[in-house]
Amino acid sequence: MVSYPELLHLTETNKCFTLMRVLMIGGDMPIMNVVGMLAAIRSSERLSQGELAHLLGVSLVSVDRWERGAATPSPAQHQQIIATYERRGGLRGQENKRSPGLFASRGVRRDRKRLPIFESLLPHVAERAEPLAPVLTRLRRGQFFHQRGSNALAELLHDHGTPATTVETPPVVGMSAGKNTYTYDAHTYHTKVPPQGIAELLRHYLPNGGLVLDPFAGSGMTGVASRVVGYDCVLNELSPAACFIADRFNAVVDAELFAAGVATVLRRIAPYRADLYQTHCRECGQRSELHYTVWSYRVLCPHCAHEFTLWDHCREYGERVRDHKIISVFPCPSCTHVLEKSRLRRTIAEPVLVGYTCCGSRQQEATHPPDGDDLLQVYAHEINAPVAEGFFPNTDLPDGVNLRQPKRHGLDRIDRFYTPRNLAALSQLWKAIHHIEDDQLAGQLAFTFTSLYQRVTRLSEFRFWGGSGNIARFNVPYIFNEANVFKTFERKARTIQDHLETTAQSYCGQTLVVQGSATRLDYLPDESVDLIFTDPPFGANINYSEMNIVWEAWLGAFTNARDEAIVNKVQGKGIGEYQELMTASLRECYRVLRPGHWMLLVFMNSSAEVWGALRASIASAGFDLCAANVFDKHHGTFKQFVSNNTAGADLLLHCRKPILSMPQQQRFSVWNTRDSIEAYLKRTDVQSRVNVYLHVERDHELDARTLYSEWMAQAMFDGVEPVDFAQFRELVQAWLRQVSRT
Repeated sequence: MVSYPELLHLTETNKCFTLMRVLMIGGDMPIMNVVGMLAAIRSSERLSQGELAHLLGVSLVSVDRWERGAATPSPAQHQQIIATYERRGGLRGQENKRSPGLFASRGVRRDRKRLPIFESLLPHVAERAEPLAPVLTRLRRGQFFHQRGSNALAELLHDHGTPATTVETPPVVGMSAGKNTYTYDAHTYHTKVPPQGIAELLRHYLPNGGLVLDPFAGSGMTGVASRVVGYDCVLNELSPAACFIADRFNAVVDAELFAAGVATVLRRIAPYRADLYQTHCRECGQRSELHYTVWSYRVLCPHCAHEFTLWDHCREYGERVRDHKIISVFPCPSCTHVLEKSRLRRTIAEPVLVGYTCCGSRQQEATHPPDGDDLLQVYAHEINAPVAEGFFPNTDLPDGVNLRQPKRHGLDRIDRFYTPRNLAALSQLWKAIHHIEDDQLAGQLAFTFTSLYQRVTRLSEFRFWGGSGNIARFNVPYIFNEANVFKTFERKARTIQDHLETTAQSYCGQTLVVQGSATRLDYLPDESVDLIFTDPPFGANINYSEMNIVWEAWLGAFTNARDEAIVNKVQGKGIGEYQELMTASLRECYRVLRPGHWMLLVFMNSSAEVWGALRASIASAGFDLCAANVFDKHHGTFKQFVSNNTAGADLLLHCRKPILSMPQQQRFSVWNTRDSIEAYLKRTDVQSRVNVYLHVERDHELDARTLYSEWMAQAMFDGVEPVDFAQFRELVQAWLRQVSRT
């Protein structure tokens, strides 16, 4: 067995990277013991896990998994742990005092209760008497979004006329980056890669800078990471809504002027706020502002046809709020037959609970059933809500995989996604934003508006512990939360202001957003970019053009789904069509990438067919797959926790364009799939791969998703035939039963 220094030397000299998997897959580097350092820091400073997480600027989930040995910090995080370990002593209390750095973690800064109003800046927020042109048309010039001149692309290409320095080998460990940052939270998008993880990879592959391309840019996190480290970046994206979001994520707007802009639009529409969201305090009788109204559908028992309000019979309360839940199975209140909530026929929805801030000195939130005045207000707005004509979308919902469920429940137009009260509030807010004269400020306010997404629709599922149900599919819940649009707008504006005061303050590279298909990057010359980092569509996981329709209806521009690389029955696209579109896109990536340089793909799927299609596309485009490892985002999606067939942590595929073009040789494995899985399990500490639920009462369980991700990294590199996640989970369970018997 060779030593670690010998292995490292070999990986630097062996151009085929045949030994990289020994370092990167299925094993840990013999670096300083992270578990021991974390334990020493916590012991000497008497810190809780949460306090240590704040001190390091990472998530609580990250610290918990590192301490259990279930995950490995990224190189930058590891260096931060070492530095904290070496200076331990007198650190207690600093977890809430440290200055926010790049990509500052939530909780590092002092939480604001409200945006500060900069009175001196209010006169600088110019408003027109009449609304201006749509925000999207004010920010976009043809297919380009940019804050520079019309020659922005030519200038970028001129600045990078010679190839940047790159490296011969991928990093020797995987990537670990949490989602709990101001920047990540600034806007809701279906999937984002944490920019701090991208930034580490950029520094590794382009130590002296260069031109970066993301052909599937989504919300623009590659641009954010590039700007922070001082690199230039081209963000290519098919969806006009995603282009708008990416452009705004990468914009530089004065944070105080932004706050003044928020105050300006809210002052303009203050009368509507007072009219739409008011109740009275049950203690003193004074008027109070509604925070939210909970609505529940009435349903019919299939056995006795009894109609009842679901809310009255499907609640279960625990000792703590986070243990309260809406139950799925319960007896009919009339005939006592056991009913399944998901199978009940709905009739109408009605208000069942209101939340507001009470008059007491503690300003605690009070919740009560709606009274006669509350119901009268609701029904008055149902009949005659003050909607701003011309400033809300009434787009018909097309056919789609994710659009069937809302259409089945009567939400067949975008305006019907909202209660009349919330539609009125949104339309008045949207109109007020279009009175703002400065294009960049108006764009940032529109960015805040679009960040509300599902939170203010009938799709926002009620949760006892708060939060919202923004998920990458449309679902009309039986019990939904009608949030106060104006309070939600203020809350999101605070997060965006934090992003503007932290991450955006450090921007120094240039970013250009281009709307177009990844299959045709014809605005870029051959061999003109130094690195490609991208997070392409994951087969059928997310139907982006469908999920973006809410944003795009408000913005007034829609995705041309012809070139959308996706598996979607309604679009007539199966695995074959998905592979063709991915191959065409990766061939364009190959064309514009410089020889010897790298393309990094972040990917995850539970389907063996999709994995096979991706691997074939990479090879057909001409890339060498040199390494694969886990990109751990630390927070699983809601779907991953509720679905047994949803895979977990993403993979990071390191692909290199050869210096000399030559036919690609298909890699054949000496392993069959079952033997490969068993060999991986034998050398893995399976006991550490468990899900520990820190926020809800739920037993620990085997983290098969992480196991699948780690094994798939090896399988992709070795050429092993992939299997579906469901089949992998069955093989793991069978192996565990066999081991327990021996």
